[in-house]
Amino acid sequence: MTDVRFGIDSFSFHRFFGENSKWEVPSEIKWQTKDFIDFARAHNLDLITLQTAYLDLSDSEIYAEIKRWTSDSKNYLAFTWGHPNGFNGGKNQDALKSATEWLERSAEFELEQMRIVFGNHFNFDEAPSVRMERIGDQLEVLVKRARQLGVRLSVENHADFSVPVLLEIINGIDDQYLGLCLDFGNSFRVGDELNQLMEDIDTSRIFMIQAKELDQMPDNVPGEPIGWWPTVNFGAGKIDVAKRINRLIQRGFDGPIAIELSNLGAGLDEIGVAEHAINYLRANLLPR
Repeated sequence: MTDVRFGIDSFSFHRFFGENSKWEVPSEIKWQTKDFIDFARAHNLDLITLQTAYLDLSDSEIYAEIKRWTSDSKNYLAFTWGHPNGFNGGKNQDALKSATEWLERSAEFELEQMRIVFGNHFNFDEAPSVRMERIGDQLEVLVKRARQLGVRLSVENHADFSVPVLLEIINGIDDQYLGLCLDFGNSFRVGDELNQLMEDIDTSRIFMIQAKELDQMPDNVPGEPIGWWPTVNFGAGKIDVAKRINRLIQRGFDGPIAIELSNLGAGLDEIGVAEHAINYLRANLLPR
């Protein structure tokens, strides 16, 4: 059994929280935050990441449940802000206010980091320089506040940038409170060469890994991220998740890892795929 710290992101059960894509049908199962946390506890996980899109901290029961989780010193929590498109390539005028509010809540719960997104696959074809010109001033304000609060910001490659380009942006800011949330599945979708990326990437800039296994449909092409890239069982898709994580561990990565399931492949169900992913990582990750 590995001693690597990993857990699961609440987006894995987005249908249970009332959201489904055009490739999915609504689920009869309905969850609250407590149900997700109970799932993590039942599977002996001590790490969760919570999508802020599904959270209402004005709800006293949700607030209390999160407090109960964080009151255990061995448990890890990060808020994941921005679903579905975060700053929308700089077009979302309300993004900075929302991200700042969740950064404040992260500090309130004494969390180590918060994940953010600059956009999504619908922004991919617009020049990165154009997007970042729109986002730049807001990002500087957000990073400054993160530094003041002592909460690191991890930017997910949300199928809006290739990882090398996103790292150029992050390194250009050059602040210890800004790093990368690396999603292997999204990296594959935009055309990153994963074998080479695992060798070239500066692991000190990776604050978090989002572990996702994807299949490639016949009409999908890496480099064109829009479309249905179904989540499948770990070890059965195009990513080879354990191989990727293990190489990064060998090269010095020591941050948190969150399983994330997106739109499921035909015949699969969230509970089954999540349990398979947990067992797969426990059996296949190298110790640090």
